[in-house]
Amino acid sequence: MIRTGTLERARAERRHHILPNGTGYWRTGLITSPAEERVSPQAFLVEQDPDSVIESHFHLENEFQVMVAGSGSLGRHPVQPVSVHYAGAHTGYGPITSGSDGLSYFTLRARMDSGAQFLPEAREKMQRVPKRHLLGNPVRPSEATELAARAEAQVLTVLDPQPDGIAAWLLRIPAGRAAPAPDHRGGARFIVVIGGVLELNSERLSRFSTVFTSGQEAPQLRAGTEGLELLLLQFPS
Repeated sequence: MIRTGTLERARAERRHHILPNGTGYWRTGLITSPAEERVSPQAFLVEQDPDSVIESHFHLENEFQVMVAGSGSLGRHPVQPVSVHYAGAHTGYGPITSGSDGLSYFTLRARMDSGAQFLPEAREKMQRVPKRHLLGNPVRPSEATELAARAEAQVLTVLDPQPDGIAAWLLRIPAGRAAPAPDHRGGARFIVVIGGVLELNSERLSRFSTVFTSGQEAPQLRAGTEGLELLLLQFPS
């Protein structure tokens, strides 16, 4: 299965929400699925209001988060564009605190999730499973002129590959060229376009587009004439 989502197509899905603690945020759903399907990817963009806090919580499914705009912190750790965070199912994390310019981040899951389980109120729902919490060092996104002028492909490791397959890489691909993805030794993958254009089948996927692959496919990563910078996020096998 390959599913794609773009902000252009999802614009009508942008909604503002307010949490019980008063924190507001905009949510734009790029990929949604029927929860009962065996493979049910989910991808959405959160734009958290400035100087606000989303309290510590956990989810029932594994997830990646990618910070793409603004500033803030995740727990005690500063985050900025582009930071990558992985949290395993039933692993508590947070709080997520936004700076004066707000904080925008993608949430990406291979399976649909029912929503945040806030702590400590929902602690009885947290299963006794191994906890996974990974935060990579921020990677500076390229300027458009840098992408267009790039002559060689580059692969940066954002999250070191784990024994169970969790990993994240940043790929920079010169204009009009294709590059192979790192070896696939994990499960499902998400692609997030950080800059330039990804040409995939008949689509031109621009900045902040997302692509889900269920693990059986290896789509060609081809850059448009603008060049391409993308994150490749791999779930455990």
